[in-house]
Amino acid sequence: MDDKITEVREANNIVDVISSYIPLIKKGKNYFGVCPFHDDTNPSMSVSEEKQIYKCFSCGASGNVFNFVMDYEHVEFKEALKILADRAGIKINNISTTSSSRYDKYYKMYDLALKMYQNNLNSSLGKEAKEYLKKRGLDEEIITRFKIGLSTSKKDELTKILNSKDYTNKEIELYGLGNGREDLYINRIMFPLSDIGGKVVGFSGRIYNTSSQSKYINTKETPIFKKGELLYNYYDAKDFVRKEKNLIIVEGFMDVIRLYKEGIKNVIALMGTSLTKNGISLIKRLSTNIYLSLDGDGPGKKAVFAIGEELIKAGMNVKVITIPNDKDPDEYVLENGIDSYKALLSSAISYSDYKINFLKEGKNLTSLEDKTKYINEVLAEIAGEKDDIKKELLLNKVSKEFEIDTEILRKKLQKLEKNSKIETLKKGPEKIKKLTKYDKASIGILYSMLNSYEATKIYEVKLNYLPDASYRYLANEIVYYYKKHGTLVLADFITSLEDKEELSNALKEVIAKAKEDFDLSVFEEYILVIKGYNSNRELERLNEMMLNEPNDLKKALIAEKIRKLKMGAESDD
Repeated sequence: MDDKITEVREANNIVDVISSYIPLIKKGKNYFGVCPFHDDTNPSMSVSEEKQIYKCFSCGASGNVFNFVMDYEHVEFKEALKILADRAGIKINNISTTSSSRYDKYYKMYDLALKMYQNNLNSSLGKEAKEYLKKRGLDEEIITRFKIGLSTSKKDELTKILNSKDYTNKEIELYGLGNGREDLYINRIMFPLSDIGGKVVGFSGRIYNTSSQSKYINTKETPIFKKGELLYNYYDAKDFVRKEKNLIIVEGFMDVIRLYKEGIKNVIALMGTSLTKNGISLIKRLSTNIYLSLDGDGPGKKAVFAIGEELIKAGMNVKVITIPNDKDPDEYVLENGIDSYKALLSSAISYSDYKINFLKEGKNLTSLEDKTKYINEVLAEIAGEKDDIKKELLLNKVSKEFEIDTEILRKKLQKLEKNSKIETLKKGPEKIKKLTKYDKASIGILYSMLNSYEATKIYEVKLNYLPDASYRYLANEIVYYYKKHGTLVLADFITSLEDKEELSNALKEVIAKAKEDFDLSVFEEYILVIKGYNSNRELERLNEMMLNEPNDLKKALIAEKIRKLKMGAESDD
């Protein structure tokens, strides 16, 4: 199996794979891109084609092509292996890509519920619900694609089925499918909600033949359904987002379904009108080019403003699709057709332009107070604009609109920019854990060993010890790997540690923090630093012995050892 894993890795050039997820620019011998694993605004991820590894200089993320896919796709190693094998057209037999989890039982419970709801919709009991869906413009292909189902008017249908499969009423209620002895969802069209790995973990049930109940009932928070960690259609939109190189964000799952039906498939929906930090991270992993297409009503506009701010802070390029007449995308497409929506898409405005317009909301611009407040807010927005040409155009626009001298506005703008820089300086750089000289030397030794068998042999003869246990174990693993394989390819060595978490983490730290150039003379200096650590530790031990030793003769012998040790340390210096 090791040979097959190496074959898959070698068939997937890390530059090609990572550039299919995020844009990369070549600088010198390496490639650089915006790191998707933290709130990166400047390209801090370096990708080495020569070594087939990546590392982020800011957050420390590092590894080979398997690590990148695992972290980006939120999958285990076996699934990452399958993804890359499929990409390269390599067949892998006898490998299961499903990872075991303490929640497997409950994923299966949701799978049973999904199948029952789908069967109901396709039976005679689903005739009325299907007619309703067809009137909404959803055909059989879309119903199947989005796994839409039906809960019938039987109040305990699902509960009885789950009981027969050894699920207790307590479990059914805890995981959001029941309420005591009855089903939670009764007589509703069922839309399954999946996690980022594509597993169904919740439902949204919609009424269709009555108006006397809540329009939607959604799954409550459960151990497997975390509303803030899910985005509707995320798993299935990934490939389309990469193809289009942008992502459309809408508010509801019917908006997703409508746009998908009309051929716009690079779309996901929020689970509400807010976005968590985790949600922002997930979006960034899909694309940094975002179109916000939320509802055109008041709450929708406020959501665009709030969400746009967060996405901009995370370093994304945000445009806004403005939908007229308080419509949502689903309603707008049904009434005006997909071509009309595509026209709105092509004329989407930048978030900064949207924000300047939005700041007028609720203000009476004939009032001196409101007008002054608005101009100051707009100037604050212009101060954050990076494009000097756009900054100048906006300044002239405000000057003309409110008949204010440009120089007065420019002076206020410069003051705002100055204050912003002072605030940034006050905050200072983020605190980073300071490495001791022994940490730095250990990392240098390990990185040298990863690049040179000669360095590894010197380490064995002259040192064979590192102060930190995780570094020490990693050094032993490197020595063992060379003896077993005769050579060390870093990208393959990374994979060999996949099931050894402590060693894998230590290796990632070494890759992230080491200086890239290997120099054997510098390696020898690192050896002396660690030898100095060993000498100091021995001196401390002998001094403590001296203090506690009552016998004068033995004290003299310890003193002689201390003298020789100090002389040896001085000669090393």
